Amino acid sequence: ARGCESRLHLAKMRPSSARYVDMEKGDGLVEQPSSSPPPPGPNSTPATTSQHPTVGPEPTWTVDEAIDEIGFGPFQLVMLCVTGLAWMGDAMEMMLLSFLGPAARCEWGIAPWQEGVLTSVVFVGMLVGAPTWGQIADWKGRKLAFFCATLWIFVAGLASSFAGSFDELCAWRAIVGFGLGGVPVAFSVFMEFLPSGNRGVWLTIIETFWTLGSVAAAGLAWVVLPHHSWRLLLQLSTAPLALLLLLIPFVSESPYHSAAVGDYAAAKATLTRMAKANAPRNPVALPKGTLVSPLRFQSSVARDEGAGRFERFVSTACKPFRRIATLLEKGQRKQTLMLWFIFFAVAFSYYGVVLLTTEVHVDSNAARGDGRKGGTRGGDDAVACTGHGSPDLDYGAYRDIFVSSTAELPGLVLAALSVDLIGRRNSLSSSMALNVVPLLALLGYATFPIWLETLALFLSRAASMWAFTVLYIYAPETVNTSVRATAMGMGNAVARLGGMLCPLFAVGMVESGRMTGAVAFFAALACITSIVAFFLPIETAGKRLDQMDEAAEERRGDVELTYGATEPTSKR
Repeated sequence: ARGCESRLHLAKMRPSSARYVDMEKGDGLVEQPSSSPPPPGPNSTPATTSQHPTVGPEPTWTVDEAIDEIGFGPFQLVMLCVTGLAWMGDAMEMMLLSFLGPAARCEWGIAPWQEGVLTSVVFVGMLVGAPTWGQIADWKGRKLAFFCATLWIFVAGLASSFAGSFDELCAWRAIVGFGLGGVPVAFSVFMEFLPSGNRGVWLTIIETFWTLGSVAAAGLAWVVLPHHSWRLLLQLSTAPLALLLLLIPFVSESPYHSAAVGDYAAAKATLTRMAKANAPRNPVALPKGTLVSPLRFQSSVARDEGAGRFERFVSTACKPFRRIATLLEKGQRKQTLMLWFIFFAVAFSYYGVVLLTTEVHVDSNAARGDGRKGGTRGGDDAVACTGHGSPDLDYGAYRDIFVSSTAELPGLVLAALSVDLIGRRNSLSSSMALNVVPLLALLGYATFPIWLETLALFLSRAASMWAFTVLYIYAPETVNTSVRATAMGMGNAVARLGGMLCPLFAVGMVESGRMTGAVAFFAALACITSIVAFFLPIETAGKRLDQMDEAAEERRGDVELTYGATEPTSKR
């Protein structure tokens, strides 16, 4: 009763044509339709406030429900193209590593082990950058992190093309790697605008931009390196990033993130724009009632508001670590650790196959059509070079590398067909099991003609891409919006650790003539990963983002009472 009296007192200072309900800070005011005045009696309010009834419960809705109601349309297609450019630029930068190492050997005469270092420093940068950009995205928003990471990669990528020494090149590529760690933020941006029904298919489609980037990088190398320096190749590879920088200002902030930090007005404005873009003549109206979100991570900081300045500083400084710590809490720990292992193994396998494809052709006599000797898989470290400091591969070698880069297309098709049909876990397990077959076949590479070796590498890369695609769909679906980018950042960091160690292992083994041992290790790792994926505890196919179990729904009900302020509570 005291709560109702206080609200009626506040109502006297507001227009009499509608009633309002106080929201938490940042929520704004929610206008509700007026109702009939209370009947006259000894406890009735004065005539001037008779149009303000007591506060009662009202319907609530979530961003999930609104996006499902609006559906897929032109708005999402535009977001697909914009965020896809980020994946395309990322793929081009990664594919360049296959050519940059041999080019550095021609330019500065570095040893084979230093070639592996050049690739590994990129992954060191990504190892640090991935969790950093992920936490920035959860803290300051997806759009800001997306733009800053893209600008970082563009500037550092151009600068690396002017490197005057091998050490300087390594430093700039490490800086590029730090920016590449933020590319998965683009994936989160696109995911958080998709309806739940066909989310898996569209998240597979965005991966086609990665394949386009890989094919474009291989094609550019084919055109540029025989006639020009590798420096021009680096400069041309930044073109998708330049276009992306012009488009990002027009990207909307994720409504999930806006709602999670309490900016419900921004979330509703984005959803309204989406509805109008998808159906300009007859846009879908947003649901009636109050917009609510799951328990916000920021709500835990509210307990520190009464603390001193130093305590608040410590609390703010520790907030990023609290986000990471939530991934290892009881109930989430098993899922997180299993996913981290799969991230490591899939990345190790994928980048291993990519590097093997180039190393085999750079160091293979069969790749030379003019009789000039490059390296051999028996351990000769010599590489044929052009007069402008690029590796001298013949037409057949570039053709085989280009064809191998298209192997990701069948992997994407398999991912699109399986991710919703048999589920995320079964798709992930099946893809790694399939990867074992061509890897085992490669054990007999010494007796293979070059085309059969290329076919085995093609199939292995297709299976690896299938696994990578499903993993990027599945992992962010298992966590809440408030830590989704952080979780993706940590998973991506573990993947980059696998990518960092892979060149030192794969290139070193091939250069020393132990390709059989390298392939056997990749096959064993794929088999173990398939088993781990099969026993993952959560299946997310067909579920909404932030969908919670029954107990979590009850906790969210408390939040609705607090944020919606529909009834007085002991906390208020």
